[in-house]
Amino acid sequence: MHLKSLLLAGSVVFFSGCASYGVTENEMQSYLNKETQFNHSVGIQGLAYATGKFDNIKVGIGRVAKNKVNVAATATADLELMGQPTQNISIKANFSAIPYYNQDQGAIYLKNLNIESLDITPQRLNNVLTKPVITPIVSFLSQVLSTKPVYKLNDNEIEQALLKKTKPELIIENHKLILDW
Repeated sequence: MHLKSLLLAGSVVFFSGCASYGVTENEMQSYLNKETQFNHSVGIQGLAYATGKFDNIKVGIGRVAKNKVNVAATATADLELMGQPTQNISIKANFSAIPYYNQDQGAIYLKNLNIESLDITPQRLNNVLTKPVITPIVSFLSQVLSTKPVYKLNDNEIEQALLKKTKPELIIENHKLILDW
């Protein structure tokens, strides 16, 4: 055990020039699009019911606020309202949140998630009947974004594995999330 600690310490000193790791918007976007694909159904069939799928996730780091990450997601859903023909709707939601690093999991999460904007197409469906269906879909996405990592360090890459063993500070710089040791 003592030898392992010495090797880790020696590796950290050796790689001290590489003591930070940056996650770009594209890397986070790719991670989210790969890891958070989901389909979700809400409502009561025959009354108000929707089956939706989120797909097009876009990420902005420090673009709207210096300490926040923005996540825009588009959902498409098939909406059934009290015996009317099924209608296809599109929901564009834009969230902002504060990123934080969980050392135990070697992952970046979002906290204090806030809905910045919500756009439903077609506009004529943006009424009281759709709110019982739309609100749970948006809440579900919000829950996913705040409980699943938006990026996880890779144990198979030396630099990331070493950072995971330390207690890096998470900062936003030049539209990147920087884990700095």
